[in-house]
Amino acid sequence: MEVLKAMTAREILNLIEWLKARNFTSDDIIDCIETIEGKKKEDKTEKES
Repeated sequence: MEVLKAMTAREILNLIEWLKARNFTSDDIIDCIETIEGKKKEDKTEKES
């Protein structure tokens, strides 16, 4: 069975609302989605500082 690797628009909207409810900024939300999608690799040195 093939694994589906895409989120529906509804799932993305739910994720955005969940992040907003936890006081994520718009930039944080975009970074999160880009990281999940694979376009952006998380910089570990940024997290450590």
